[in-house]
Amino acid sequence: MEMKSQGIRILDKNNRIVSVELPDILKEIQNGDLFHWSILFLEATGHLGEGRSIPIFEKQIYDSEKGLFITWNELNLLSGKFHQVIDIILIGCKDKNLLRRYDNDQEMYETCDIVIEMFDSCYWEVFSKDKDLINRLAAKFKDIKFLAPDFEK
Repeated sequence: MEMKSQGIRILDKNNRIVSVELPDILKEIQNGDLFHWSILFLEATGHLGEGRSIPIFEKQIYDSEKGLFITWNELNLLSGKFHQVIDIILIGCKDKNLLRRYDNDQEMYETCDIVIEMFDSCYWEVFSKDKDLINRLAAKFKDIKFLAPDFEK
């Protein structure tokens, strides 16, 4: 039996600004190194380090055929360098062949083991086949809403 994906929308805010950051979500993923990761889209501010600019990094992601492949360790290091994530689509799959750009969000949510998205600095959505991950996120954050993979935006 195939595992069905479940989703959660995280809307926690302080002074009308989303208070949840990418590292807060990544901390709840156990065994993140068992997955292959790809950043399909990114708009962010921050400091990536000497000689690396966010606009060039965003363009690398945008121009990549299957997103920018990144290791779990690199992803955790990178997530701490953002001041603000405005938009991101990040997917994690146990099967590296599933890392690609999807024409349809529902297909992406149902195919990938983990999908993490930020929408216009307003809220996070996480879809996962790991119900425990969704439950940990629900317990950690206050303003949440459960989602089915086929919901309409």
